Amino acid sequence: MRKPRLPRNRDGKVLLHIGCGKINSPEFINIDARPSAHVHIVTDDITSLPDFGRGTVDLVYMCHILEHVKRDDLKRVLSEMKRILKDGGVLRISVPDFDKLIEVYHTSGKDIDAISKQLMGGQDHPYNIHYSIFNQQHLSKLLEEVGFSKVVPWDPDQCQYHDFKDRASRKLKANGKEVLISLNLEAIK
Repeated sequence: MRKPRLPRNRDGKVLLHIGCGKINSPEFINIDARPSAHVHIVTDDITSLPDFGRGTVDLVYMCHILEHVKRDDLKRVLSEMKRILKDGGVLRISVPDFDKLIEVYHTSGKDIDAISKQLMGGQDHPYNIHYSIFNQQHLSKLLEEVGFSKVVPWDPDQCQYHDFKDRASRKLKANGKEVLISLNLEAIK
């Protein structure tokens, strides 16, 4: 049986959206653990992506996905992303920022419910459980340890190939104050 042709963006680039959920950006190859009409590849194991050869992908986007990976598997996942990226390719990550969650926790009068879903996942289906937590120092160190050359913050409102709203812009309210709770980092291969 022949595999269906996977989309490329308007510039001919190969863009992956791992953990796309309900978001359908037609320029991306959508990968998710749960099947849906817009999902091109269904897998719950991103430690290995055999559909992609070494150095074949321009950009990998993962928004609020890495926290669903068990701590012991984090380096394997990040190494796999590095393997499939072209030289100069970008791994764009957004995860709940533990430092910001602590800020929300304190601002809310130490209300655990204010941060519980961001810390532990929604737990409304088997894939919505968090196993890992991150702040900028920890995630940057992991990315550098697997060989990414440059790690920098990115802004969802000012970056290329991000014409949709998702959790990268997520804010939580605590005592009338809105706090952006996502840590957004790009790693360059």
